[in-house]
Amino acid sequence: MSPNAAKKKRLSSSVIAQKSMLINPLTAPQDIIAAKMADLHSRLNVVSTESVSMGESIGRVLAQHIHAFRDNPAIDVSAMDGYAIRLDDHDGRAFPVCGTATAGSAQIQLADRSAVRVFTGGPVPTQAQCVVRREDCNESETYVSICVPKESLIPGQNIRRRGENARAGDTVIAAGSLLTPCRFAGAVTFSDQSSLTIFRKVRIGIINTGDELIEFGQPIEPWQIRDSNGPFLESILTRLPWVKVTRTKVVDDQDATRQAIRHYLESCDVLLMTGGVSMGDSDYVPDAIKSAGCQVVFHRIPIRPGRPMLGAVGPRGQLVLGLPGNPLSVAVTFRRFGWELIRSVAGLTQPEHPPVLHLDCEDTKTLDLNWFRLVCLKPDGRLSLVPSQGSGDIASLIQSDGFVEIPVNAQSAGFRQFYAW
Repeated sequence: MSPNAAKKKRLSSSVIAQKSMLINPLTAPQDIIAAKMADLHSRLNVVSTESVSMGESIGRVLAQHIHAFRDNPAIDVSAMDGYAIRLDDHDGRAFPVCGTATAGSAQIQLADRSAVRVFTGGPVPTQAQCVVRREDCNESETYVSICVPKESLIPGQNIRRRGENARAGDTVIAAGSLLTPCRFAGAVTFSDQSSLTIFRKVRIGIINTGDELIEFGQPIEPWQIRDSNGPFLESILTRLPWVKVTRTKVVDDQDATRQAIRHYLESCDVLLMTGGVSMGDSDYVPDAIKSAGCQVVFHRIPIRPGRPMLGAVGPRGQLVLGLPGNPLSVAVTFRRFGWELIRSVAGLTQPEHPPVLHLDCEDTKTLDLNWFRLVCLKPDGRLSLVPSQGSGDIASLIQSDGFVEIPVNAQSAGFRQFYAW
């Protein structure tokens, strides 16, 4: 085979490979997006686990089930302040008070034809059949009279039975759950362990590419651009207790881009890049990602803004996302796609369920792709569009509370999933 023929064969193979990652016009755009995302998701590795003390687990992702080590409540307890009695003893006469049960005190026995004063959360005495609330009693220091007829009282009234919340051995918090304050309260209640197995923090590297980018605080010329993409991603991610973030800027140079990608892939679980993913002469990111041993799963999907987005998997199952360079594109592609994938890498198993809210909109324009439109949340819980001049209009991003996803060829007005920032 001649050198020219060999070259043509290589070019042909490259074109076929690229087309396999691009869009099939005969397939619905939303189906393509779902399929590509599912493909990428299936190739990613979840981070490893570690053991930490209970106090250090707050806000982290649980890697073990938490089972109730005992019944909850552990014994029958009173649901309110009142008097514990046996129903058969209620004959209209006053009961002598034979004891007091407070929350945290040991369970006592109810003497014949007597009452025990109980407070909310206090253990119900053995032999007692119900608790009569204080409002239905006439009290003295040593006696109590029940002011309601016997027929109005039923067995178990105002008693929280042992195990009615959870039984010993029940799974009360599943692995893959984020230990929010409520779940952490459950963990310390139901677990008898001093430490928990959690997923370690996701190590996320951010590379912002572009000769034109200038960091805040530095002098800037009219032809230069303040880098807002890096601060945007960093500010979202650093507020999460289950991630660890590092960030750098790379100029539009092929070797520098390759070196930065290789460096981050040595230590990171997720690599986020902004800029350099389109088809310009200085868009080195796609080739640099491939040269670092990553497998590109998709490049250019039918969305606006953010069509040039690239998704790949690293040599060790890392998530690699090449986001476009315009700030609006970065914001929506990260929130819509990156956020979900990063949660998966972190070990979180519960999918996000964005609320469905009504968008008030007189605009009847439609697009033949999935359209992300900035919105603001009104006091009545409805949404309205934020006027925008395009994917570089960061002023409109400032005015927004999030965005909605408009399906292919659909008008914007109506009930839409709301993705808040």
